Amino acid sequence: MRNKKKKVFVLLAIVAVFSFWQWLKPYPPQVKLTEQENNVVETLLKNSTPRCIGRYLVDLPENLSPLRGMVTLNKQRVETQRLYLPAFEQRIRLREEELRKTQPVSAEDAPFLKRVYPLPNGMKGIIFERTSSPGTPDSSRVLEGHIYNNGVAFKTLIKAANADSPRYEKEREQYPGVYTNNVQKKLMELTALLSRFHGRQENEEPEGAGLCIPNGFIAGSSQGDEEVILPYNSTVNPRLYLTISSDNYLQEKTSMLERSSSISSGISRSKGRTLGKGERKINQLVAEEWLAVGNGSDASSGHIFVLQLNEKQGSPATPFLRMELNHGPLPDEALSENEIMAFWQQITATLRVRPGAI
Repeated sequence: MRNKKKKVFVLLAIVAVFSFWQWLKPYPPQVKLTEQENNVVETLLKNSTPRCIGRYLVDLPENLSPLRGMVTLNKQRVETQRLYLPAFEQRIRLREEELRKTQPVSAEDAPFLKRVYPLPNGMKGIIFERTSSPGTPDSSRVLEGHIYNNGVAFKTLIKAANADSPRYEKEREQYPGVYTNNVQKKLMELTALLSRFHGRQENEEPEGAGLCIPNGFIAGSSQGDEEVILPYNSTVNPRLYLTISSDNYLQEKTSMLERSSSISSGISRSKGRTLGKGERKINQLVAEEWLAVGNGSDASSGHIFVLQLNEKQGSPATPFLRMELNHGPLPDEALSENEIMAFWQQITATLRVRPGAI
């Protein structure tokens, strides 16, 4: 009995010492590279420049080429496309023709396109006031805004209502907050929003408060919910993807590291393993990181590295940010595990808030 207690005590002591050693061990661990591996990483990092994502900056190499991103403001998509001005003007003409030809399901809701508003002097674009869809009553409106700035075409929508028609008299009495006319108010909101859109190059770093989006910049402080997702793919190694996303509203109850048990179980069930996890302090930011590798059958189950900021406290003052690297299928003779880890560490070490962005 005494020997059994002694064994338990020794086992507990070993666990305690190991846990204390793990706690003392610096994170992230330094990745030791051979000369050849270092050359591979340097090639991947060649010609790095600051890229602006949301209200953050991160230095990304030339070979990481942006794919089609996504932007939402107050749950409405913002679409951007680099165009020449004549192509933008043609797009507007064709869109107006399309809206004029659209027929509502019910004849009493016609015409589908209600009005066309030119933008104020100095702004190139237009706003279409239309019914939400061919099948909805024409009290439900959408203001569809188009603007052209610095070589980039922008499009976004704002929902509105106009229930001034006599046929909505009963509804106005029963639901005055819903059956109303707020078109002019929403028109002013949309015009003000469009005036904040500015076209920019991928590696152009704007000045002052504002949100960096694909091909553009939305000047000013946050005015509601905003979300940006920007994916990249390497032209040097097509198996390598990086996605950076940011929003100003996510507030999870637990952080990634606080969910370690469930995440570890999920990785084990998928026959993967954890390469490292821990807290990182980067340019006065406190981030959480998880590095894992799966079975390698494709990019989503190869190397999966995640770094997150402000997961529990996303706000206009402290925007949430997530960086995720995917590398696969594996094995990849062109890029070893040590090389991809070193590449990741050097990129994420450049993450910072853009000065004056918030």
